[in-house]
Amino acid sequence: MKEILKNIKLGQIIGIYHFEDSCFTVGKISKIDSKYLYLLSYDVNFKEDGIKVFLIDSIKRIILKSDYIRSLEKNQKKIVRFNRENKDIFQELIENKVEISIELADGSIEEAYLTEKGEDYFNFQILNDNENIISEEVIAKDYLKRIKISNFIEKEEYKKFKLITTKNNDKYMAYDLSYNGDYLIFSEKEEFYDIAQINIISKNMIDSISEIEVKLDVKKENFNDLIDFKRDLDIVEILRRCLENKFLVFIDNEDFSETKVGIITDLEDNKIKVKEINKYGNFYKNFEIYFNEIQLLAVKNYKFMERDYEKKI
Repeated sequence: MKEILKNIKLGQIIGIYHFEDSCFTVGKISKIDSKYLYLLSYDVNFKEDGIKVFLIDSIKRIILKSDYIRSLEKNQKKIVRFNRENKDIFQELIENKVEISIELADGSIEEAYLTEKGEDYFNFQILNDNENIISEEVIAKDYLKRIKISNFIEKEEYKKFKLITTKNNDKYMAYDLSYNGDYLIFSEKEEFYDIAQINIISKNMIDSISEIEVKLDVKKENFNDLIDFKRDLDIVEILRRCLENKFLVFIDNEDFSETKVGIITDLEDNKIKVKEINKYGNFYKNFEIYFNEIQLLAVKNYKFMERDYEKKI
């Protein structure tokens, strides 16, 4: 990959699949050195959401051009504001031809348009990666596990969440709950992203709904304002700025079962110490990681407030 990257210009927008899974990053190349690729990363609405640093030797797949990247560059992602009180959400999906994700009972996930909703069935147009219709399908109500709709978050923080547990033991951190006939509609928390998933699930799937207290205080702030892209774009310097300013870091390695998220507490010559955050937004353990184990470093535009965060561990 080093030879390929040598021929890519700074400022070019590319896509990278993380390791061998389906996680996908789109970003603008800011720097390439002997070990790392530095990207100014974007979310699904093509808004800057921080910096990502990839260990070049761990990169297996680079997308140089695609319809998806072209659509992001044109900022054509449709955002729909749903009026839950005065209109049926299913009718809005049909009338606005909103792209949705449908999760089925067999575990498969499809991108689709909803074209009709019957009493016991749904009609969908199934889409490929280029958003072209490849099939039309009728799916039974009890075979449809949930519908997900990407949406932009206007509020920066949410502190009061509900934990929804389904009868098949799926768990969702939810807010803004409402009902539409036989369905529960809620927004699902995405960890420190400016997007949320509006979810629609059948009420008879729900086992319980309980309260969650999120103790950590975080603040939206642009990490890129702390970095001189011509002088400071170096992984050690980025880690140092995160330590000094209490920015959240996301660290990944292909051997990790999941991405580690937390705040750096110490920076040594060859490793960092991190207080890790669980999926409910609270500290729960410490870990150390050596620089050469960091295959992906992401810094999101969130930092911790100074007040008493140590007391909440």
